[in-house]
Amino acid sequence: KIMQNTEIDYNTAFNFVATNFPKIKIKEDFKSQRLKGAYEPLSYNIILYEKSSHTLFHEIGHHISISLLDLAGHISNDYAKNEVLAELTSFLILKRFDEAISYNFAYSNVWANKITELFELDEFIRCYQAISKHIEEKLIF
Repeated sequence: KIMQNTEIDYNTAFNFVATNFPKIKIKEDFKSQRLKGAYEPLSYNIILYEKSSHTLFHEIGHHISISLLDLAGHISNDYAKNEVLAELTSFLILKRFDEAISYNFAYSNVWANKITELFELDEFIRCYQAISKHIEEKLIF
């Protein structure tokens, strides 16, 4: 269930991704499933199982942190680290659209207690700065 004030308009998010990431192919498969979305780094494909700007930006977060910035490592070997960085990216992008957005950290809270196991503090800061810089300098809002 999408909580109020945790999303921007899905079509706005979709157009933003299409403009900024022309190599990404998005497949919408809005059937009820356990998964919300998936990113395939070898083909640059995103599959969305729900119509959600948060999920779309989360999957773009995988693209940015894995394929563009090479921050997190292998999508399956470094699964938890990838999830933290994808959620961080989703948060930063949504905040650029609406500074007052009430972000739902429910999913990222699953991983929050593992951040110190996954990252050295300097590494997390470096990743945060790289993602922030990429969003600030490379993306058109």
